Amino acid sequence: MEKTSQVEATAEIFTQATDASTEAAVSVPLIYEVGFHLVPTIAEDTVGAAVENIRKLIGPDAEFISEGYPQKTQLSYQVERAAQGKREKYTESWFGWIKFAQQKDRIPALEAALNASREVLRSLIIETVREDIAPPKARAAVFTSDRLQGETIHAPKAPKEVSAEVSQAELDKSIDALVSE
Repeated sequence: MEKTSQVEATAEIFTQATDASTEAAVSVPLIYEVGFHLVPTIAEDTVGAAVENIRKLIGPDAEFISEGYPQKTQLSYQVERAAQGKREKYTESWFGWIKFAQQKDRIPALEAALNASREVLRSLIIETVREDIAPPKARAAVFTSDRLQGETIHAPKAPKEVSAEVSQAELDKSIDALVSE
């Protein structure tokens, strides 16, 4: 009987520890990035308000890490969407992104809200890492030399082509040689 109670006690402790670790995992916010295309009919001076609406959808308790303000861009293909009984067709949009930390259980509601928004043409939410993983931008190489100080470097010039007179007989002979081959 004593062994059974020890097994039950161990099982209960394991269950409590598992429940506690599950609750701890749920309470830790994960890092997400939302990329979005806003409809191009939004005026340039109201794009900031549209971004603020997206930030509100993400939630007041979210930690905003970084963002890329929307820039007007050409789309690779025409995007169509049904609205008010007709098809809207777009070939450009305002593209932006926001990186944030949020609870995992809030993400499905965010996706639904973005899909329902009239301002958002397309969006994508991905789980990512806090650090910036983009490679640094390459800088132009700068060469210096003391021996060329103050001198202008010119590109080499190709030798001038010399035109030669060709007789009609030589031209006919070349054409016959090409045709007979």
